[in-house]
Amino acid sequence: MARERIKKDFDQINYIKLQGSDDFIVDIYEIGNYQIQICIKGPDDSPYKNYLFFLNFQFSNEYPQIPPQVTFMNKIFHPNINVLGYIYLGILKDDWTSDYSVHTILASIKELLIKPDEDNSFFPDATLLYKNNKIDFEKKAKEWAQKYAIYN
Repeated sequence: MARERIKKDFDQINYIKLQGSDDFIVDIYEIGNYQIQICIKGPDDSPYKNYLFFLNFQFSNEYPQIPPQVTFMNKIFHPNINVLGYIYLGILKDDWTSDYSVHTILASIKELLIKPDEDNSFFPDATLLYKNNKIDFEKKAKEWAQKYAIYN
């Protein structure tokens, strides 16, 4: 069932890409039966604008009953993403339901890049800077994007 659902999710994303209705998703790479990488573009309303990031999706054979493990492959300075790329996002943990799809996850990540969740820190240095000095936070986030992401 997991393979069929993964295929369905990615067919949905490819359809959305072909319609041109979402420029957040740049490309999709199948690594193996249960592992996919997706290239995303930093949202315009974020310090990550004009940079490309790679997400790794690792699915279990129990998907969609349990969420995939999703990590950033590039380092990113963000309150909800730690230096190893792990993302603190409710729908990847306790808030997950089998009704969610890969597109739901991507939409949530896009929103998180635009507006971090101050209450659920996963990278204390980034959270502190975001809460206390948003201008310096954006500057540092852009510096990390220049260093670790791909300019588009």
